[in-house]
Amino acid sequence: MKRGIRLASILLVFICLSLALLTAWQVWFSRERALQELNVANLNLAQALDNYTEGVIRQSELVLIDLAERMQYSGLAVHEQERLQALLQQQSEVLGLANAIVIYDEQGNRLLASTLPPGHNLNAADRAFFIHHRNDPSTGTFIGPTIKSRITGDWVFTVSRRLNDGEGRFAGVVAVTLGVEHFLSFFGSLDLGKHGSMSLSTGDAKLLFRQPFREQDVGLDWSDSPILQQLREHREGTSVQTSRIDGVERVYAFRRNDRLPLITIVALGRDDALAAWRRNAELFTALIMLLLAAVSIIGQYLIVDIRRRSRAEAQLLNAREELLDANARLEVLASQDGLTDLANRRSFDQTLEMEIRRAQRRGSSLSLLLFDIDMFKRYNDHYGHVAGDDCLRAVAEVLKQCVRRPGDLAARYGGEELAVILPNTTLEGAEAVAKSFMQSLEQRDLEHQASPFTRITVSAGVANLTADQRDSMRQALALIEAADQALYRAKNNGRNRLESTGVHA
Repeated sequence: MKRGIRLASILLVFICLSLALLTAWQVWFSRERALQELNVANLNLAQALDNYTEGVIRQSELVLIDLAERMQYSGLAVHEQERLQALLQQQSEVLGLANAIVIYDEQGNRLLASTLPPGHNLNAADRAFFIHHRNDPSTGTFIGPTIKSRITGDWVFTVSRRLNDGEGRFAGVVAVTLGVEHFLSFFGSLDLGKHGSMSLSTGDAKLLFRQPFREQDVGLDWSDSPILQQLREHREGTSVQTSRIDGVERVYAFRRNDRLPLITIVALGRDDALAAWRRNAELFTALIMLLLAAVSIIGQYLIVDIRRRSRAEAQLLNAREELLDANARLEVLASQDGLTDLANRRSFDQTLEMEIRRAQRRGSSLSLLLFDIDMFKRYNDHYGHVAGDDCLRAVAEVLKQCVRRPGDLAARYGGEELAVILPNTTLEGAEAVAKSFMQSLEQRDLEHQASPFTRITVSAGVANLTADQRDSMRQALALIEAADQALYRAKNNGRNRLESTGVHA
């Protein structure tokens, strides 16, 4: 039963560990899947924002190309200024996101602007976009850093193009200033949670703007970030890292534009991103914990029940052993003489009949010894009945020492008479056993002053039977009768002697 309890305990621990491991694996797997789905969604959003920004800048670029061509071929004659001013106004309205469209001469002075009347002094010679075009002969579009507009006072970044004269010399710059506020409004309309952020940077990792917007973040150089390292090898990617701006751990998705030097980044706070997963994981874990508790309680009850059964079975086994012991004692009491510890008369009768049947089957001989303690009544009268009982026990002890074969049976036949059944024993062998007993008793020298021999002696009758197939009970009676007659002769012939006879039933 202890093995059953051990197996039940092992099974219970195995089930609990399996459920715990399965829960841990399921929680981890669902987390990885949630992060994977989040990365896909963020990459899609980053691509959408990238496409939107590219569209705005491409539209601005078309305006710049048109204005650059007009300036190159028409110049800025007086009769052209009003027409170009109207065109700037019109293009500014078409762009929508344009904060202003400005044309500068080679000294950086404003020539025309979509949002300012003519004559307003404005110089951009110190601006990064103007310096770039003055130093770089290329007429390609340049996206400048985020600055504060001197025209409107708003945060803007420029999309500009170099102007050349008829001989290819630097003649000025045409620029579209895109208001950061417009982008922030558009980006802010997308819900990225409490700690989410979106940003647009130049190709060399200079921050143009970030949502949520902070002035101190403008122009931030993050070129040493692992994100840029990944973008050098791949066009887009994802990562989880802590922001250097506000210290919040976020899940980032980033994308480098294929045609423009722009990097778009979408980031969700890690805690916000995993909030739904965490709620589901906590619910799932709570359910599993309840299941584990139920399994543990049921398993505990099972083990307690097994232990209770084990104790009950142990008690039953003990009771069975005690019953068997009691039955064995009863069987001994039923077959043993209480005074001499020899077999009693009942056991003698059963054994004799059984041995006669065995002798019949085997065709073997069977011998019977009958002993009578000489003058035992006188012993009792002289020494008392208590001493008589002691005398019987002493004689029985001597007899047991002389009858040692497993199949032999020594019994108290009645009163002071003793008997011995000797299976598979000839008459001569039986006589030898009887003589051995009488000699041992003589050596014991038990005192009997009321006897002419002055010691305890016995008379012996020995009978031998060669059994046939007739009634075993009749043959038993015949064997006993023959042994009894031999004993009678021994007593009549002076006692302390042996007489024998064969039986032919």
